[in-house]
Amino acid sequence: MVFVSKDENLNKAHIKYLESRLHEIAVKVNRYDLENGNVPPRSTISESDQAEMEEFLENIRLLVNALGYKIFEELRKDQTVEEQINNTFYINAARGANAKGQMTNEGFVVLKDSEIASTITNSFPQNWVKFRQSLIDDNIIVEVNNKFVLIEDHLFSSPSAAAAIVMGRSANGLTEWKLKDGRILKAVESN
Repeated sequence: MVFVSKDENLNKAHIKYLESRLHEIAVKVNRYDLENGNVPPRSTISESDQAEMEEFLENIRLLVNALGYKIFEELRKDQTVEEQINNTFYINAARGANAKGQMTNEGFVVLKDSEIASTITNSFPQNWVKFRQSLIDDNIIVEVNNKFVLIEDHLFSSPSAAAAIVMGRSANGLTEWKLKDGRILKAVESN
């Protein structure tokens, strides 16, 4: 993707500023592996230019997102404490599964520090076994104090996919994920 200014008013300092900020945002969001070996230096620009570049940056983020690339978009939006409480679902199940997660418009996000079942059932489908192992191999799930723990928020395609990985067995995420008050995800979604 290439971005240009309609007024052709971007100079080298503006471009360096934008590159540095976009790299900073992509690293913070952590959705993709960045192959840029260097951290782009941020140029010093005036306060008014900085404000203009931040507006340009927001337009870039909006356009990139609209084109379907989520490189600059957080997995979860900032929430108040009340919103977090009302939107967080839990699984507390056998073999050490103790996880929290939230629905998003992209799928289901299992939250950082969730505990994943230490073992899997014999009937766990092979594709889920491979997927779980890839999360372990990629150090997204790591062993800490004899427990498997998710070290960062992770987006799953569905609540059932998230529940299956968390529980180490086939699972219906619509009934396994529950709010603190005991309501299942299916009941909440149907409202």
